[in-house]
Amino acid sequence: MYSLSSYFDIPVGYWEYLPDTHKLVNLYMMLTPFFSYGSTVYSIHTKQSSTGFSMEICATMLMAATLRICYYFVNPYEVTLFRQSCSMVAIQCLLLKVSLHYRRPVSAYSDDLAARNSWLQELMNAKDRFYASSSSLAGSLFDHICLYIRYYSLIAWHFGCYIVRFFDVYYRRPFRFWQWQHERPYWRFIGSFAALFIVLTYCFSGYQAYGECIGMVGLLVESLLPLPQILLLQRLQSVENFKVILLVSWLCGDVLKLSYLFWGTDNVAGIFVVFALFQMGLDFIIAGQWWYYREKARMNSSSSSEHEIEYKFSV
Repeated sequence: MYSLSSYFDIPVGYWEYLPDTHKLVNLYMMLTPFFSYGSTVYSIHTKQSSTGFSMEICATMLMAATLRICYYFVNPYEVTLFRQSCSMVAIQCLLLKVSLHYRRPVSAYSDDLAARNSWLQELMNAKDRFYASSSSLAGSLFDHICLYIRYYSLIAWHFGCYIVRFFDVYYRRPFRFWQWQHERPYWRFIGSFAALFIVLTYCFSGYQAYGECIGMVGLLVESLLPLPQILLLQRLQSVENFKVILLVSWLCGDVLKLSYLFWGTDNVAGIFVVFALFQMGLDFIIAGQWWYYREKARMNSSSSSEHEIEYKFSV
């Protein structure tokens, strides 16, 4: 019986020097954050501007990766994913450093921040309209029920708008979170967040409920990753400094995450699937924005070129 080495006249010990496919895949998974976010770091450094890139991505991924690292010491999972989380922390710190260095001045957001009305004031106005309507309404019980439903739906709508506005960089957040003027508060927050959960994980590492809690919070934080970028692209009407490789990596990550939740593990909670599907939906919205604003820029450039040609012929 002939072996593959003897058939191709290859020395038997030669195959020992070939790389192991499994190790290569694990190495690629570990270095994926550097491939996906490294291009964004290079683009911002080259253009010396972080306009178009949402720094909230750094906050989201740093918090999510920190929670995943802590989760590993409570419920150990695949060590390659643990190493990937460590790589994510490293590249996000570099990306945050570059983005802070080349961001536009904080004062440039002041007009938009001051123009926002408080959501509490909006709710108070809705409450006044509700009492005015209910006092003048002399209808049936069904009319009163409809009025209450409309009022509480309005409250839910305004509260939802407030939550979404929190992810908008132009909205004045409580304590100016992630809108600080100087660089030091950003690193202070990241360090405090990591130190807090390191201490909690050390104290409650033997409690399964704690592991499930930080796992769910980490997945929730990560599922909100695309939302700040969606709001920023919508406001800028441009995809400048947003690299398509980042979007592709997000979509591939969504597919891998859903594949793992459906086929790679047992007894998975439904809330994890909901978070994963929600994040994938937001990523598809960014894909639509990228295509729309890219085509819009191409059409504008072509129309401007045509106008220049017509002007030259007319002259």
